[in-house]
Amino acid sequence: MKKLTRALMILLPLITFGQENADAAKPSPNASWRIDYHEPQVLETQCKFEGARFLTPKTSFTVRQDATASKGAVLLVEAKKSTGVLLAAPAPVNLEETPIMRWRWRILKPIVVPPGKEEPDDQAAVLYFGDGTLLSQKCVGYRWSVNTPINTSGVTKYAAGMMTVAHQTIRNKSTPIGEWVTEERDVLADYEKAYKKKPDSYFIVSVGANSQYSGSHSIAEIDFIEFIPKK
Repeated sequence: MKKLTRALMILLPLITFGQENADAAKPSPNASWRIDYHEPQVLETQCKFEGARFLTPKTSFTVRQDATASKGAVLLVEAKKSTGVLLAAPAPVNLEETPIMRWRWRILKPIVVPPGKEEPDDQAAVLYFGDGTLLSQKCVGYRWSVNTPINTSGVTKYAAGMMTVAHQTIRNKSTPIGEWVTEERDVLADYEKAYKKKPDSYFIVSVGANSQYSGSHSIAEIDFIEFIPKK
């Protein structure tokens, strides 16, 4: 009897952990907004490509079937020495009630950084939350890097200073290739910390990938993106 009790004590945390992983793979039942990719027309009806640069190839965003996704399809993000972001404008979301941006993603082919070389401003996948106007945009960015340590943060300006990104590395090569990961970030708190003000009620969520500086061919997948309440 003592041996059985001891065995159950060992197995119970493992069973619980497995259930948590299963739950993490599913969209939340209390999301105020969500985008997923089980319908191919979602790219035409809810998304817009931006971020092209002269003489630089465009990052590719397509929908493909994937049995490991929550609804059987993913957004495939493929960067071949390219740059670009795919934007989505959520329906009105009350960030006071649902400030947590939650998403599921993985890297299938990472950016290549040669040994001894400094990591360039390339990411196989990055998610942005931001607002602003055409001439003044502010956002927070959550990066999947390679060698950059997790929790490394900084502020970078793009487009001749018209876009400001307060970015943070939340994943790197320590996460195995092909492993799905579900993230949760309090974008309201992160934005306020970066810019000392609340974001606009109308904001943009975007997925990006850049590989032009490293000359890499990277591949990532996004399962879903949603906004949920704090737990």
